[in-house]
Amino acid sequence: MTEKNAFLFYSQDFLFGTLALPMEDRGKYITLLCYMHSHGRLKEEAIIQLVGETSAELKAKFKIDESGCWYNQRLEAEMKKRERFVRSRRSNGKGGGRPHKAELTGDALLFEMSAQPAKDAPPDAAEVKMCFVTRGLNEQEAEYETLKFLTHYTATGWKTTRGAPIIDWRAAVTNWLIHRKEFSKNKQPKTLTEQWLA
Repeated sequence: MTEKNAFLFYSQDFLFGTLALPMEDRGKYITLLCYMHSHGRLKEEAIIQLVGETSAELKAKFKIDESGCWYNQRLEAEMKKRERFVRSRRSNGKGGGRPHKAELTGDALLFEMSAQPAKDAPPDAAEVKMCFVTRGLNEQEAEYETLKFLTHYTATGWKTTRGAPIIDWRAAVTNWLIHRKEFSKNKQPKTLTEQWLA
């Protein structure tokens, strides 16, 4: 196991994903994430000792496993990425430096492939759904928006409305959410007559 001294923290994802939380809950949330990073999944009693009572909105940021321990999906995914990164660097150091791509094997190859995806490679549905969840949608909304998002961008060939290739799909998710609110205000459902005449 690697030393648990760091994990990637995406400040924009955190800010956007906690906009609806009161400041007190935001503080509790980051405290729990940091503690879980160091100590793993937590029972509800430990959470109450750490931060006191938790609101329904704060609870929605966590899942509960079969043994009743709370965990955060995104945190655990980032910890695994960090662990692979540290292992690959440690392996490179033991071997005298970074190997040529032709020499990569095992975890080092997996990390290399995941760390530098092709710019035009679309994300998978699970990644997109997790991105929607971290930005504040519940599971059902995230699943629905993921389907719409992937359908739309697959149809456009992963290009913007101006024809430029999508370089950062996470930014596209954020943009999607911003415009989703605008579209829902501006678009009224068509009547059957309007649909027939269109």
